Amino acid sequence: MISNEINVKIGENEVKVQLKRAELLYGIEGLYYNGFPEEKEAYIEVLNKFVPIIHSQDLQSKNNRFFIPAHNQEDFECAMKNHLPINQVVAPYFYGVGEETVRDDKATQKRHSVIAVIKHNTEDKYLCVDCKGRICKSFVLGGIEEGETPEQAAIREIKEETGYIDVDIIYHSPFILINHFYAGYKGVNRYATLDILFGKLNSDKNIGISESENKKHIVKWISKDELSDFISVNNNKFALDILLNGEKAYTGEGIMINSDKFSGMNSEEARDQIGQILNKK
Repeated sequence: MISNEINVKIGENEVKVQLKRAELLYGIEGLYYNGFPEEKEAYIEVLNKFVPIIHSQDLQSKNNRFFIPAHNQEDFECAMKNHLPINQVVAPYFYGVGEETVRDDKATQKRHSVIAVIKHNTEDKYLCVDCKGRICKSFVLGGIEEGETPEQAAIREIKEETGYIDVDIIYHSPFILINHFYAGYKGVNRYATLDILFGKLNSDKNIGISESENKKHIVKWISKDELSDFISVNNNKFALDILLNGEKAYTGEGIMINSDKFSGMNSEEARDQIGQILNKK
């Protein structure tokens, strides 16, 4: 059991260190970001103290090292096998291009949304929407309303956008995405956090969609082997890769999340600032 408060001895002095989120000790990025004192010695003592907690591969390895399940494939597989927390601190970042390039003259609206990847109940096909009047072919997308869970939002959006009402959500990816773009259909820039959910249709029960929704898009079932050619939205391609190839660690650059004062910063800038803290004399 990891305590929320530890004592770190620096020379003759003992420093109390508060672990704001103890689970972040599973990742080197999170370890650097959870609010330790900005003395280099304190960091080093904490690192030395907690590195042995988690071992690589089967948790019995003699080579103790930092364990980064969200951002190292070996560690990710180990975490999945042993049901360990996967704490993402770098989110893939998608920036709008073409007509969706962020506009300086427009306000930015923050949004928490879902990507719902739903399989047909009898065929190897997936529920998609093909927007009218713009190039946007995707899985079901939509915002999470106040008080909703991502699962509830996904089911509601599926009902509103496609009419299907007998759907189960069976898996919620541990990874989120950041989508930053100009939403011309709304007249604002959007900075959206996206959860990815996977589910299945239980039956063909369908109540139809409203006239306004019908004007926006066409509902389509796309076979699994045709999805790569159909999906045009980059952040949806990330969800498609999970569907086709399975979950894996994210090793690229992006936007910091779950990282206290570093959250919202790009990962390269955050690394530079952390390096300055750790090297401070």
